[in-house]
Amino acid sequence: FPLKIRKMPKRVMDERVRWVAKLLHIEELLDRYPHQLSGGQQQRVALARALVKQPDVLLLDEPLSNLDALLRLYIRAELKKLQRELEITAIYVTHDQAEAMALADQIVVIHKGRVQQVGTPSEIYYKPRNLFVATFIGNPPANILPAEVGSNGIIVAGKLLDVGRERMEKLRKLGLERVLVGFRPEHAKLVRAGGDGIGRRASLVGEVYVVEPLGREAIVTLLVDGSKVKIVVSGGEAELKPGEKIEVALDHKHIMLFDPQTELNIDYIEA
Repeated sequence: FPLKIRKMPKRVMDERVRWVAKLLHIEELLDRYPHQLSGGQQQRVALARALVKQPDVLLLDEPLSNLDALLRLYIRAELKKLQRELEITAIYVTHDQAEAMALADQIVVIHKGRVQQVGTPSEIYYKPRNLFVATFIGNPPANILPAEVGSNGIIVAGKLLDVGRERMEKLRKLGLERVLVGFRPEHAKLVRAGGDGIGRRASLVGEVYVVEPLGREAIVTLLVDGSKVKIVVSGGEAELKPGEKIEVALDHKHIMLFDPQTELNIDYIEA
């Protein structure tokens, strides 16, 4: 119908309809009526109606939410490719952080009606502006632990962590005696006896709580001074037993520090 409004030649209309139908796997639905479609099929048809017009600006409100997981992954990739090829400006609303990270050039993170951060997927993930963004983005999300500011580093669960000279100077300028320490599960490295001991100046000791094997990797939940911490290890390192004591090393470049009062990342605070 929107193509008829534009008085587009029938041959061109047919070609474009077939093209978008193939893209969204709805060729077999072209002769059906709306009441004959499931919720997921109706969602794909609605998306097709929007795409077939090739608009200058496209507003999508959770267009993939009713699709099964495999189809969602396929259409997500095709949608990104199509957006690049047609150079369409798209505003995409979603509660699925994976969709946001995969599709966006710029992400706007909103919580309770307030913008928390605007940035590229890389900025949002590696340099979250505040505690909410750090714990909302990522699966598993960032680990957060309370810490005290010492003279040569920060103290977490009785261990002294090196966070770098510049950040220690900033903590002193800000007058912070306590901070919240954040790090992503994949940035913690399991330390083996005789290993390279990466960042031994920044390591934590924990007790294995549970191991979740996922094939090529595993999620290990540790108890560190009573707090649960998740780390991601390779599948070959997943032979850990509940109750086992292990040490994990942290690269200080990936450690995030938050003001416990404002919950802001100190990298965004003027000293």
